[in-house]
Amino acid sequence: MDVVVIFNGIGNQMSQYAFYLQKKKINSSTYLISSCHEHNGLEIDSVFDIAWNERFIDKALNILFRLLMTRRLRIITSPLKYLLKLTGTKVIEENFNYNFNPEYLKPTKGITFYIGGWHNEKYFVNIKNDVLKSFSFSKEIDKVSLAIAKEMSEKESVAIHVRRGDYLNEANINLFGKVCTKSYFEKAINIMNDQIKLPHYYVFSNDIAWVKENLNLERVTYITHNSGENSWRDIFLMTNCKYNIVANSSFSWWGAWLNKNQFNKVVSPAKFLNSDKISDIYPSHWIKIYDN
Repeated sequence: MDVVVIFNGIGNQMSQYAFYLQKKKINSSTYLISSCHEHNGLEIDSVFDIAWNERFIDKALNILFRLLMTRRLRIITSPLKYLLKLTGTKVIEENFNYNFNPEYLKPTKGITFYIGGWHNEKYFVNIKNDVLKSFSFSKEIDKVSLAIAKEMSEKESVAIHVRRGDYLNEANINLFGKVCTKSYFEKAINIMNDQIKLPHYYVFSNDIAWVKENLNLERVTYITHNSGENSWRDIFLMTNCKYNIVANSSFSWWGAWLNKNQFNKVVSPAKFLNSDKISDIYPSHWIKIYDN
């Protein structure tokens, strides 16, 4: 039995659910449990209407997973963990570089919990139609976003995602915060300006002030009306642009991957983490920028 754990924000949840769909195709005894206690909770249910009826077995697996991951009350939990290990119950954590590992798709014996990001299309590109069908926006779209989406269809629209904010705090800056620099965005914008006639940029960012001060955009619309539990609407709008400039973030990764424009161009960094030497997290046909 394989069990995929859903956690963190909507971009992560989408990658994890797509990974689950592929593993379910390979091994019908694959389950999905939620550990969404942060951000806006379990968003794949509310945004995409993915049915989530927690059964007894799901609840039991969730309790088992929490036991395996706890580091408290060791006098009690350590013997239990040892017994579970003897029965083949274990946790597999994804390598932190997010590069594709085909071993993760193979069925395992016993009960195996999979915890990771799974932000690589190689984990689910073989079932792309199933993924696209699953991630069809079912939640009501507000009138402002629908009007912007219509405008995007009429222009040479380029979605540009600039993620700063949480990427610059002490916990994240050395992991994520030095990949998409000002230089990266300038190079990405130059590529779009060279290849597209009269591009109009739609900026999605948690630091709009920085974008206005640092990036020279001639035709631009700043998207500021979606926040909190409505942040998912930004992904919807990114999918409606004709072209995408993504950050090292699953949020804009999915905005570009779901883009159905036949002639879509996507510019991405070559790395996802500061420490990456090489990364295959971005699809091969995307335009990569090796900024540092």
